[in-house]
Amino acid sequence: MCEEILRAVERRARGRRVTGVTVRIGSLHAVVEPALAQSFELVARGSVADGAGIELVTVPGDEFTLQSITLTQQAADQGAAYQATADQGAADVPRHPG
Repeated sequence: MCEEILRAVERRARGRRVTGVTVRIGSLHAVVEPALAQSFELVARGSVADGAGIELVTVPGDEFTLQSITLTQQAADQGAAYQATADQGAADVPRHPG
């Protein structure tokens, strides 16, 4: 799951440094934030999201969406700030089979 999230983050970031990630994951996936954060930290090492925090928004159902990314201040100062709505992120992360 975290590998798919990271792939989506990297596509959105386009090489820019990421400091935060927000995902919307349905309760049917039974994801808990501490486990998600630990797993994301491991898979993100050495990537544009190395050291980025991850926030879990739990919603009903089986949704699995990258809601937004937060870029470093330097990237934002260069006009690269990017926030996405859940609808924009719907195609970023493929549905988890579990």
